Amino acid sequence: MQAGVAIKSFNIGVDPLAAAKWSSRFNSRTRRAVVAALSLLIVIAGAASVVTALVTSNYWLFAAVPLQVAAFYVSHPASPIRKWVTVGGAVSVVAFVDLLFNGSVTAATLVAYAGLTFAAVRAAAFIANSSFRKALLKDEELFVAAFASGVCTLRNNRTKRVYSPGSR
Repeated sequence: MQAGVAIKSFNIGVDPLAAAKWSSRFNSRTRRAVVAALSLLIVIAGAASVVTALVTSNYWLFAAVPLQVAAFYVSHPASPIRKWVTVGGAVSVVAFVDLLFNGSVTAATLVAYAGLTFAAVRAAAFIANSSFRKALLKDEELFVAAFASGVCTLRNNRTKRVYSPGSR
């Protein structure tokens, strides 16, 4: 299996929730700290929008928190609309720059909050998923247990067939 993955004949798919759980328990201290920092960044940014809205009386900035919640919810890589959200994340950079250069600072700021949340969620998921995949490839016992419990799959890249518990 390791040789097949190395030459890209096979891929391992992981359940994002299982990867996050594994990552929070077994990932390196540095990677856990990065994921925690990304989570903290989202919370601090949301709090900053509320404080800034109150201090500047720019009450449109209160919209940053619901935008962050929506972006957080749909940005997860397992979201059924993940491809559209990825496109939206890329478009948010262009929209931010356009709004900023056209003098719509508040609108640009709100777009930036959504884009920042998208990027932080995707980065944290990437760290957890890739670390879990690497662990599965290194530890055969872990792979067998994860495969048997349905938290990972094996995909043949040539035939496009996905193997999971119960598949034939």
